[in-house]
Amino acid sequence: MSPVSSSAVAHSAPPHFVLVPMMAAGHAGPMLDMARALARRGALVTFVTTPLNLHRLGRVPGDDALPIRFLPLRFPCAEAGLPDGCESLDALPGLHLLNNFNAACAMLRAPLVASLREDDAAAGVPLASCVVADACHPWTGGVARELGVPRLAFDGFCAFSSFCMRQMNLHKIFDGVNDDTRPVRVPGFPVDVEISRARSPAGNFTGPGMKEFGEEIMAESARADGLVINSFEELEPVFVNAYEAAIGKKIWTIGPLFLMSATPSPATADAAQCTSWLESKAPRSVVFLSFGSLARTPLPQLVEIARGLEASGRPFIWAAKPAGDLAAFERWLADDGFESRVGERGLVVMGWAPQRAILSHPATGAFVTHCGWNSVVECVAAGLPMVTWPHFGEQFLNEKLVVDVLRVGVSVGVKDAARWGVETEAVVATREDVERAVAAVMDGGEDGAAKRERAAELGRKAREAVARGGSSDRNMELLVEHVKQKRSIF
Repeated sequence: MSPVSSSAVAHSAPPHFVLVPMMAAGHAGPMLDMARALARRGALVTFVTTPLNLHRLGRVPGDDALPIRFLPLRFPCAEAGLPDGCESLDALPGLHLLNNFNAACAMLRAPLVASLREDDAAAGVPLASCVVADACHPWTGGVARELGVPRLAFDGFCAFSSFCMRQMNLHKIFDGVNDDTRPVRVPGFPVDVEISRARSPAGNFTGPGMKEFGEEIMAESARADGLVINSFEELEPVFVNAYEAAIGKKIWTIGPLFLMSATPSPATADAAQCTSWLESKAPRSVVFLSFGSLARTPLPQLVEIARGLEASGRPFIWAAKPAGDLAAFERWLADDGFESRVGERGLVVMGWAPQRAILSHPATGAFVTHCGWNSVVECVAAGLPMVTWPHFGEQFLNEKLVVDVLRVGVSVGVKDAARWGVETEAVVATREDVERAVAAVMDGGEDGAAKRERAAELGRKAREAVARGGSSDRNMELLVEHVKQKRSIF
Protein backbone atom coordinates (compact mmCIF):
# COMPACT_ATOMS: atom_id res chain seq x y z
CA MET A 1 0.00 0.00 0.00
CA SER A 2 1.45 3.36 -0.97
CA PRO A 3 1.84 5.97 1.78
CA VAL A 4 -0.65 8.82 1.98
CA SER A 5 1.02 12.17 1.33
CA SER A 6 0.85 15.00 3.83
CA SER A 7 -0.82 17.07 1.09
CA ALA A 8 -3.58 14.49 0.72
CA VAL A 9 -4.09 14.43 4.48
CA ALA A 10 -4.32 18.23 4.53
CA HIS A 11 -6.90 18.29 1.76
CA SER A 12 -9.02 15.64 3.47
CA ALA A 13 -9.14 17.69 6.69
CA PRO A 14 -12.07 20.03 7.36
CA PRO A 15 -11.67 23.44 5.71
CA HIS A 16 -10.37 26.20 7.97
CA PHE A 17 -12.26 29.48 7.55
CA VAL A 18 -10.65 32.62 8.96
CA LEU A 19 -13.36 35.24 9.61
CA VAL A 20 -12.35 38.89 10.03
CA PRO A 21 -15.34 41.11 10.90
CA MET A 22 -15.36 44.88 11.05
CA MET A 23 -15.08 45.91 14.70
CA ALA A 24 -18.66 47.12 15.12
CA ALA A 25 -21.71 45.41 16.62
CA GLY A 26 -23.71 45.48 13.40
CA HIS A 27 -20.87 43.87 11.44
CA ALA A 28 -19.45 41.39 13.97
CA GLY A 29 -22.82 39.89 14.94
CA PRO A 30 -23.73 38.48 11.52
CA MET A 31 -20.20 37.12 11.05
CA LEU A 32 -20.43 35.32 14.39
CA ASP A 33 -23.69 33.80 13.15
CA MET A 34 -21.81 32.78 9.99
CA ALA A 35 -19.08 31.20 12.11
CA ARG A 36 -21.66 29.09 13.91
CA ALA A 37 -23.34 28.02 10.67
CA LEU A 38 -19.99 27.02 9.13
CA ALA A 39 -18.86 25.19 12.26
CA ARG A 40 -22.10 23.19 12.37
CA ARG A 41 -21.23 22.01 8.86
CA GLY A 42 -17.91 20.64 10.03
CA ALA A 43 -15.60 23.55 9.20
CA LEU A 44 -12.98 24.85 11.58
CA VAL A 45 -13.46 28.58 12.12
CA THR A 46 -11.03 31.15 13.48
CA PHE A 47 -12.90 34.31 14.46
CA VAL A 48 -10.58 37.33 14.58
CA THR A 49 -11.41 40.05 17.09
CA THR A 50 -9.80 42.22 19.80
CA PRO A 51 -9.75 41.83 23.60
CA LEU A 52 -12.51 44.37 24.29
CA ASN A 53 -14.69 43.17 21.43
CA LEU A 54 -14.30 39.56 22.56
CA HIS A 55 -16.41 40.38 25.63
CA ARG A 56 -19.12 42.05 23.53
CA LEU A 57 -19.74 39.25 21.06
CA GLY A 58 -22.83 37.80 22.70
CA ARG A 59 -21.39 34.29 22.82
CA VAL A 60 -23.72 31.55 24.03
CA PRO A 61 -22.91 28.29 25.87
CA GLY A 62 -23.33 26.26 22.67
CA ASP A 63 -20.39 28.09 21.08
CA ASP A 64 -17.95 26.14 23.24
CA ALA A 65 -19.12 22.87 21.67
CA LEU A 66 -18.40 24.12 18.12
CA PRO A 67 -15.03 24.17 16.34
CA ILE A 68 -14.75 27.96 16.64
CA ARG A 69 -11.52 29.57 17.89
CA PHE A 70 -11.66 33.18 19.02
CA LEU A 71 -8.42 34.99 18.20
CA PRO A 72 -8.16 38.32 20.07
CA LEU A 73 -5.42 40.53 18.60
CA ARG A 74 -4.17 43.60 20.45
CA PHE A 75 -5.72 46.65 18.82
CA PRO A 76 -3.05 49.34 18.20
CA CYS A 77 -4.94 52.35 19.53
CA ALA A 78 -1.88 54.36 20.56
CA GLU A 79 0.02 53.68 17.34
CA ALA A 80 -2.93 54.90 15.27
CA GLY A 81 -3.56 58.00 17.37
CA LEU A 82 -6.76 56.67 18.96
CA PRO A 83 -7.83 57.07 22.59
CA ASP A 84 -7.37 53.94 24.66
CA GLY A 85 -10.28 51.52 24.32
CA CYS A 86 -11.45 52.67 20.86
CA GLU A 87 -11.60 49.14 19.49
CA SER A 88 -14.96 49.46 17.72
CA LEU A 89 -16.74 52.03 15.57
CA ASP A 90 -19.31 52.90 18.22
CA ALA A 91 -16.50 53.68 20.69
CA LEU A 92 -15.07 56.45 18.50
CA PRO A 93 -15.69 59.94 19.92
CA GLY A 94 -16.26 61.38 16.44
CA LEU A 95 -16.06 61.00 12.68
CA HIS A 96 -12.69 62.79 12.63
CA LEU A 97 -11.03 59.62 13.97
CA LEU A 98 -12.53 57.23 11.41
CA ASN A 99 -9.41 57.31 9.24
CA ASN A 100 -7.28 56.55 12.32
CA PHE A 101 -9.56 53.61 13.11
CA ASN A 102 -9.19 52.20 9.60
CA ALA A 103 -5.41 52.59 9.89
CA ALA A 104 -5.42 50.72 13.20
CA CYS A 105 -7.37 47.86 11.61
CA ALA A 106 -4.80 47.65 8.80
CA MET A 107 -2.02 47.33 11.39
CA LEU A 108 -3.51 43.96 12.37
CA ARG A 109 -2.20 42.44 9.13
CA ALA A 110 1.26 41.39 10.36
CA PRO A 111 0.16 39.94 13.73
CA LEU A 112 -2.70 38.07 12.04
CA VAL A 113 -0.41 36.51 9.44
CA ALA A 114 2.09 35.58 12.16
CA SER A 115 -0.62 33.97 14.28
CA LEU A 116 -2.10 31.97 11.41
CA ARG A 117 1.26 30.90 10.02
CA GLU A 118 3.51 30.41 13.05
CA ASP A 119 1.34 30.04 16.13
CA ASP A 120 -1.11 27.69 14.42
CA ALA A 121 1.72 25.54 13.07
CA ALA A 122 3.24 25.27 16.53
CA ALA A 123 -0.14 24.32 18.00
CA GLY A 124 -0.90 21.80 15.25
CA VAL A 125 -3.85 23.78 13.90
CA PRO A 126 -4.61 23.13 10.19
CA LEU A 127 -3.51 25.82 7.76
CA ALA A 128 -6.07 28.44 6.82
CA SER A 129 -8.14 27.45 3.78
CA CYS A 130 -9.56 30.91 3.10
CA VAL A 131 -10.09 34.35 4.58
CA VAL A 132 -13.64 35.70 4.77
CA ALA A 133 -13.34 39.36 5.66
CA ASP A 134 -15.63 42.34 5.91
CA ALA A 135 -15.43 44.38 2.72
CA CYS A 136 -14.40 47.31 4.92
CA HIS A 137 -11.14 45.46 5.68
CA PRO A 138 -9.32 45.75 2.35
CA TRP A 139 -6.00 44.99 4.11
CA THR A 140 -7.11 41.37 4.46
CA GLY A 141 -6.50 40.91 0.74
CA GLY A 142 -2.80 41.11 1.56
CA VAL A 143 -3.25 38.59 4.38
CA ALA A 144 -4.84 36.07 2.01
CA ARG A 145 -2.11 36.55 -0.59
CA GLU A 146 0.65 36.08 2.00
CA LEU A 147 -1.00 32.85 3.15
CA GLY A 148 -1.68 31.73 -0.40
CA VAL A 149 -5.42 31.26 0.13
CA PRO A 150 -8.55 32.78 -1.45
CA ARG A 151 -10.26 35.81 0.07
CA LEU A 152 -14.03 36.13 0.10
CA ALA A 153 -15.51 39.53 0.84
CA PHE A 154 -18.36 39.59 3.34
CA ASP A 155 -20.73 42.42 2.56
CA GLY A 156 -22.95 43.36 5.48
CA PHE A 157 -25.42 45.00 3.08
CA CYS A 158 -28.02 43.57 0.72
CA ALA A 159 -27.33 42.97 -2.98
CA PHE A 160 -29.57 45.92 -3.91
CA SER A 161 -27.55 48.47 -1.95
CA SER A 162 -24.13 46.92 -2.58
CA PHE A 163 -24.66 46.78 -6.33
CA CYS A 164 -26.09 50.29 -6.32
CA MET A 165 -23.04 51.63 -4.45
CA ARG A 166 -20.75 49.84 -6.90
CA GLN A 167 -22.46 51.52 -9.84
CA MET A 168 -22.35 54.90 -8.12
CA ASN A 169 -18.60 54.59 -7.56
CA LEU A 170 -17.84 53.01 -10.92
CA HIS A 171 -19.59 55.76 -12.86
CA LYS A 172 -18.55 58.55 -10.43
CA ILE A 173 -22.09 59.90 -10.56
CA PHE A 174 -21.43 62.90 -8.30
CA ASP A 175 -18.43 64.25 -10.23
CA GLY A 176 -19.30 67.76 -11.41
CA VAL A 177 -22.47 67.92 -9.26
CA ASN A 178 -22.27 71.00 -7.04
CA ASP A 179 -25.61 70.58 -5.26
CA ASP A 180 -25.42 67.88 -2.57
CA THR A 181 -29.22 67.66 -2.46
CA ARG A 182 -29.74 67.11 -6.19
CA PRO A 183 -30.85 63.53 -7.00
CA VAL A 184 -28.66 61.78 -9.57
CA ARG A 185 -29.68 58.66 -11.47
CA VAL A 186 -27.63 55.49 -10.90
CA PRO A 187 -26.67 54.05 -14.32
CA GLY A 188 -26.64 50.35 -15.18
CA PHE A 189 -29.02 49.41 -12.38
CA PRO A 190 -32.00 47.04 -12.86
CA VAL A 191 -34.55 49.62 -11.63
CA ASP A 192 -34.65 53.40 -11.75
CA VAL A 193 -32.87 54.77 -8.66
CA GLU A 194 -31.97 58.38 -7.98
CA ILE A 195 -30.02 59.53 -4.94
CA SER A 196 -28.29 62.71 -3.85
CA ARG A 197 -24.73 62.88 -2.57
CA ALA A 198 -26.03 63.99 0.86
CA ARG A 199 -28.15 60.84 1.22
CA SER A 200 -25.43 58.50 -0.04
CA PRO A 201 -22.46 56.99 1.84
CA ALA A 202 -20.24 59.35 -0.15
CA GLY A 203 -21.95 62.31 1.49
CA ASN A 204 -22.21 61.25 5.11
CA PHE A 205 -18.97 59.32 5.62
CA THR A 206 -16.50 62.02 4.66
CA GLY A 207 -13.17 63.27 5.93
CA PRO A 208 -9.44 63.00 5.31
CA GLY A 209 -8.51 59.78 3.55
CA MET A 210 -12.07 58.47 3.18
CA LYS A 211 -12.21 58.79 -0.61
CA GLU A 212 -8.95 56.87 -0.95
CA PHE A 213 -10.19 54.28 1.54
CA GLY A 214 -13.34 53.77 -0.54
CA GLU A 215 -11.23 53.26 -3.66
CA GLU A 216 -9.10 50.71 -1.80
CA ILE A 217 -12.25 48.80 -0.79
CA MET A 218 -13.42 48.77 -4.42
CA ALA A 219 -10.04 47.55 -5.69
CA GLU A 220 -9.78 44.71 -3.18
CA SER A 221 -13.40 43.69 -3.69
CA ALA A 222 -12.65 43.38 -7.41
CA ARG A 223 -9.74 41.04 -6.56
CA ALA A 224 -11.78 38.90 -4.17
CA ASP A 225 -12.61 35.31 -5.07
CA GLY A 226 -16.29 35.97 -4.47
CA LEU A 227 -18.83 37.74 -2.31
CA VAL A 228 -20.86 36.53 0.68
CA ILE A 229 -23.96 38.49 1.71
CA ASN A 230 -26.48 38.31 4.53
CA SER A 231 -29.53 38.05 2.30
CA PHE A 232 -31.51 35.31 0.58
CA GLU A 233 -32.24 34.64 -3.07
CA GLU A 234 -36.00 34.98 -2.87
CA LEU A 235 -35.80 38.45 -1.32
CA GLU A 236 -33.97 40.21 -4.17
CA PRO A 237 -33.30 37.79 -7.06
CA VAL A 238 -33.10 40.48 -9.75
CA PHE A 239 -30.39 42.37 -7.91
CA VAL A 240 -28.36 39.31 -6.90
CA ASN A 241 -28.30 38.12 -10.52
CA ALA A 242 -27.47 41.54 -11.94
CA TYR A 243 -24.72 42.11 -9.36
CA GLU A 244 -23.22 38.70 -10.05
CA ALA A 245 -23.22 39.33 -13.79
CA ALA A 246 -21.63 42.76 -13.35
CA ILE A 247 -18.70 41.56 -11.22
CA GLY A 248 -18.26 38.20 -12.91
CA LYS A 249 -17.93 36.42 -9.56
CA LYS A 250 -20.05 34.11 -7.48
CA ILE A 251 -22.28 35.67 -4.83
CA TRP A 252 -23.33 33.38 -2.00
CA THR A 253 -26.56 34.52 -0.34
CA ILE A 254 -26.55 32.75 3.05
CA GLY A 255 -29.01 34.74 5.14
CA PRO A 256 -30.78 35.60 7.26
CA LEU A 257 -27.68 34.55 9.19
CA PHE A 258 -29.30 34.91 12.61
CA LEU A 259 -31.88 32.30 11.54
CA MET A 260 -29.10 30.13 10.15
CA SER A 261 -27.31 30.04 13.51
CA ALA A 262 -30.51 29.77 15.59
CA THR A 263 -28.97 31.22 18.73
CA PRO A 264 -31.21 32.57 21.52
CA SER A 265 -31.26 36.21 22.54
CA PRO A 266 -29.26 36.97 25.70
CA ALA A 267 -31.27 36.51 28.90
CA THR A 268 -31.14 39.93 30.56
CA ALA A 269 -33.35 41.98 32.86
CA ASP A 270 -34.33 44.24 29.92
CA ALA A 271 -35.24 41.21 27.81
CA ALA A 272 -37.41 39.80 30.58
CA GLN A 273 -39.12 43.18 31.07
CA CYS A 274 -39.90 43.52 27.35
CA THR A 275 -41.19 39.96 27.03
CA SER A 276 -43.38 40.29 30.10
CA TRP A 277 -44.81 43.58 28.81
CA LEU A 278 -45.49 42.12 25.35
CA GLU A 279 -47.36 39.17 26.85
CA SER A 280 -50.07 41.57 28.02
CA LYS A 281 -50.72 42.99 24.52
CA ALA A 282 -53.01 41.82 21.73
CA PRO A 283 -51.54 40.08 18.66
CA ARG A 284 -49.91 42.43 16.11
CA SER A 285 -50.87 45.52 18.13
CA VAL A 286 -47.45 46.83 19.20
CA VAL A 287 -45.14 49.26 17.38
CA PHE A 288 -41.43 48.80 18.04
CA LEU A 289 -39.06 51.75 17.46
CA SER A 290 -35.27 51.44 17.46
CA PHE A 291 -32.48 53.14 15.51
CA GLY A 292 -29.67 50.63 15.95
CA SER A 293 -26.34 50.74 17.74
CA LEU A 294 -24.70 53.82 16.19
CA ALA A 295 -27.41 56.48 15.87
CA ARG A 296 -28.05 58.94 18.70
CA THR A 297 -31.13 61.18 18.74
CA PRO A 298 -31.16 64.82 19.94
CA LEU A 299 -33.70 65.91 22.55
CA PRO A 300 -35.94 67.97 20.18
CA GLN A 301 -36.33 64.93 17.91
CA LEU A 302 -36.94 62.63 20.86
CA VAL A 303 -39.80 64.91 21.91
CA GLU A 304 -41.35 64.67 18.42
CA ILE A 305 -41.06 60.88 18.47
CA ALA A 306 -42.70 60.74 21.90
CA ARG A 307 -45.58 62.96 20.78
CA GLY A 308 -46.06 60.94 17.59
CA LEU A 309 -46.13 57.60 19.40
CA GLU A 310 -48.55 59.02 21.96
CA ALA A 311 -50.84 60.40 19.25
CA SER A 312 -50.81 57.09 17.35
CA GLY A 313 -52.89 55.47 20.07
CA ARG A 314 -50.93 52.23 19.61
CA PRO A 315 -49.02 50.27 22.23
CA PHE A 316 -45.29 50.75 21.67
CA ILE A 317 -41.79 49.74 22.78
CA TRP A 318 -39.23 52.47 22.19
CA ALA A 319 -35.50 51.77 22.46
CA ALA A 320 -34.36 55.36 22.98
CA LYS A 321 -30.71 56.36 22.58
CA PRO A 322 -30.41 60.07 23.41
CA ALA A 323 -27.55 62.14 22.07
CA GLY A 324 -25.64 64.00 24.74
CA ASP A 325 -27.27 64.32 28.15
CA LEU A 326 -29.31 61.23 29.04
CA ALA A 327 -30.49 62.89 32.25
CA ALA A 328 -32.08 65.74 30.26
CA PHE A 329 -34.28 63.28 28.36
CA GLU A 330 -35.23 61.43 31.52
CA ARG A 331 -36.20 64.75 33.13
CA TRP A 332 -38.33 65.63 30.13
CA LEU A 333 -40.13 62.28 30.28
CA ALA A 334 -41.01 62.87 33.93
CA ASP A 335 -41.72 66.61 33.82
CA ASP A 336 -43.81 66.54 30.65
CA GLY A 337 -46.13 63.89 32.01
CA PHE A 338 -45.58 61.67 28.95
CA GLU A 339 -45.03 58.54 31.00
CA SER A 340 -48.10 59.06 33.12
CA ARG A 341 -50.29 59.79 30.08
CA VAL A 342 -49.28 56.72 28.07
CA GLY A 343 -49.13 54.51 31.15
CA GLU A 344 -48.97 50.78 30.37
CA ARG A 345 -49.51 51.50 26.67
CA GLY A 346 -45.86 52.42 26.24
CA LEU A 347 -42.51 51.00 27.33
CA VAL A 348 -39.42 53.20 26.99
CA VAL A 349 -36.11 51.30 27.20
CA MET A 350 -32.92 53.33 27.45
CA GLY A 351 -30.29 51.97 25.07
CA TRP A 352 -30.25 48.27 24.24
CA ALA A 353 -33.41 46.25 23.70
CA PRO A 354 -33.76 42.56 22.69
CA GLN A 355 -34.64 43.40 19.09
CA ARG A 356 -34.98 39.90 17.65
CA ALA A 357 -37.12 38.73 20.56
CA ILE A 358 -39.38 41.79 20.24
CA LEU A 359 -39.76 41.50 16.46
CA SER A 360 -40.56 37.79 16.63
CA HIS A 361 -43.14 38.17 19.42
CA PRO A 362 -46.77 37.66 18.27
CA ALA A 363 -47.80 40.98 19.85
CA THR A 364 -45.49 43.06 17.63
CA GLY A 365 -47.13 44.49 14.52
CA ALA A 366 -44.63 46.92 12.94
CA PHE A 367 -41.09 48.23 13.23
CA VAL A 368 -39.95 51.87 13.01
CA THR A 369 -36.36 51.38 11.87
CA HIS A 370 -33.26 53.30 10.81
CA CYS A 371 -32.93 50.84 7.90
CA GLY A 372 -29.60 49.35 8.90
CA TRP A 373 -29.45 46.07 6.99
CA ASN A 374 -29.38 43.83 10.07
CA SER A 375 -32.56 45.47 11.33
CA VAL A 376 -34.23 45.24 7.93
CA VAL A 377 -33.46 41.56 7.45
CA GLU A 378 -34.54 40.75 11.03
CA CYS A 379 -37.85 42.52 10.40
CA VAL A 380 -38.28 40.76 7.05
CA ALA A 381 -37.70 37.41 8.77
CA ALA A 382 -40.34 38.32 11.37
CA GLY A 383 -42.84 39.03 8.59
CA LEU A 384 -43.56 42.60 9.69
CA PRO A 385 -44.05 45.88 7.80
CA MET A 386 -41.74 48.82 8.46
CA VAL A 387 -41.74 52.56 8.96
CA THR A 388 -38.45 53.65 7.41
CA TRP A 389 -36.33 56.35 9.06
CA PRO A 390 -32.82 56.22 7.49
CA HIS A 391 -29.97 58.13 9.10
CA PHE A 392 -26.69 57.61 7.19
CA GLY A 393 -24.51 55.11 5.34
CA GLU A 394 -26.42 52.96 2.84
CA GLN A 395 -29.65 53.27 4.82
CA PHE A 396 -31.40 55.49 2.27
CA LEU A 397 -30.74 52.81 -0.36
CA ASN A 398 -32.16 50.13 1.93
CA GLU A 399 -35.23 52.33 2.33
CA LYS A 400 -35.73 52.30 -1.44
CA LEU A 401 -35.65 48.51 -1.46
CA VAL A 402 -38.14 48.25 1.43
CA VAL A 403 -40.57 50.94 0.26
CA ASP A 404 -40.34 50.95 -3.55
CA VAL A 405 -39.31 47.40 -4.49
CA LEU A 406 -40.54 45.07 -1.75
CA ARG A 407 -43.44 47.43 -0.91
CA VAL A 408 -43.54 46.45 2.76
CA GLY A 409 -42.73 49.86 4.21
CA VAL A 410 -43.81 53.48 4.57
CA SER A 411 -41.28 56.29 4.71
CA VAL A 412 -41.51 58.64 7.68
CA GLY A 413 -40.33 61.32 5.26
CA VAL A 414 -36.71 62.03 6.21
CA LYS A 415 -35.23 64.36 3.60
CA ASP A 416 -31.74 65.03 4.98
CA ALA A 417 -29.15 62.51 6.09
CA ALA A 418 -27.54 62.75 9.49
CA ARG A 419 -23.77 62.63 9.79
CA TRP A 420 -22.59 59.82 11.97
CA GLY A 421 -20.63 61.15 14.92
CA VAL A 422 -21.85 64.73 14.41
CA GLU A 423 -24.45 65.84 16.97
CA THR A 424 -27.18 68.24 15.91
CA GLU A 425 -30.44 69.59 17.33
CA ALA A 426 -32.23 69.22 14.00
CA VAL A 427 -35.72 67.72 13.75
CA VAL A 428 -35.99 65.65 10.58
CA ALA A 429 -39.44 64.14 11.21
CA THR A 430 -42.34 65.70 13.12
CA ARG A 431 -44.86 64.12 15.46
CA GLU A 432 -47.38 64.26 12.60
CA ASP A 433 -44.96 62.33 10.37
CA VAL A 434 -44.59 59.63 13.02
CA GLU A 435 -48.34 59.36 13.63
CA ARG A 436 -49.10 59.22 9.87
CA ALA A 437 -46.52 56.55 9.07
CA VAL A 438 -47.47 54.34 12.02
CA ALA A 439 -51.13 54.52 11.02
CA ALA A 440 -50.25 53.60 7.43
CA VAL A 441 -48.55 50.31 8.37
CA MET A 442 -50.78 49.37 11.32
CA ASP A 443 -54.04 50.21 9.57
CA GLY A 444 -53.88 52.02 6.24
CA GLY A 445 -56.95 50.37 4.68
CA GLU A 446 -56.40 48.08 1.69
CA ASP A 447 -52.92 49.42 1.02
CA GLY A 448 -51.81 48.76 4.59
CA ALA A 449 -53.33 45.27 4.54
CA ALA A 450 -51.46 44.52 1.30
CA LYS A 451 -48.16 45.64 2.86
CA ARG A 452 -48.72 43.43 5.89
CA GLU A 453 -49.62 40.49 3.65
CA ARG A 454 -46.48 40.92 1.53
CA ALA A 455 -44.37 41.25 4.67
CA ALA A 456 -45.80 38.01 6.09
CA GLU A 457 -45.03 36.23 2.81
CA LEU A 458 -41.42 37.43 2.86
CA GLY A 459 -41.13 36.15 6.42
CA ARG A 460 -42.26 32.72 5.26
CA LYS A 461 -39.73 32.75 2.42
CA ALA A 462 -36.93 33.77 4.81
CA ARG A 463 -37.61 30.79 7.05
CA GLU A 464 -37.80 28.47 4.04
CA ALA A 465 -34.46 29.77 2.75
CA VAL A 466 -32.57 28.63 5.87
CA ALA A 467 -34.48 25.36 6.29
CA ARG A 468 -32.96 22.08 5.12
CA GLY A 469 -32.71 22.26 1.33
CA GLY A 470 -33.60 25.96 1.18
CA SER A 471 -31.65 28.40 -0.96
CA SER A 472 -29.44 29.76 1.84
CA ASP A 473 -28.86 26.29 3.26
CA ARG A 474 -27.73 25.08 -0.18
CA ASN A 475 -25.51 28.12 -0.65
CA MET A 476 -23.81 27.50 2.68
CA GLU A 477 -23.05 23.94 1.60
CA LEU A 478 -21.79 25.20 -1.77
CA LEU A 479 -19.58 27.75 -0.03
CA VAL A 480 -17.90 25.07 2.09
CA GLU A 481 -17.46 22.87 -0.98
CA HIS A 482 -16.01 25.77 -2.98
CA VAL A 483 -13.34 26.38 -0.34
CA LYS A 484 -12.50 22.66 -0.20
CA GLN A 485 -11.96 22.63 -3.97
CA LYS A 486 -9.87 25.80 -3.89
CA ARG A 487 -7.35 24.15 -1.57
CA SER A 488 -6.07 22.10 -4.51
CA ILE A 489 -5.51 25.25 -6.59
CA PHE A 490 -3.93 27.78 -4.23
